[in-house]
Amino acid sequence: MRQGLESPKQLAARSGWPERRVRMLIANNKLRHIRIGGNLFLPLDAIDEFLRQNMVEPIQGDEQ
Repeated sequence: MRQGLESPKQLAARSGWPERRVRMLIANNKLRHIRIGGNLFLPLDAIDEFLRQNMVEPIQGDEQ
């Protein structure tokens, strides 16, 4: 399986998220990434994967 990779700066620009947030998520191992030499790269679907794993669904049932 071959997948495109992008830098934290590229992912931030594409997603609209601040680069600092992207780097913080990487530092906390919340976003899938790879280090090649001294450079970090993320798969193109890293944010989609993060959102799927961390999305909070509303509780269904009687409203208070």
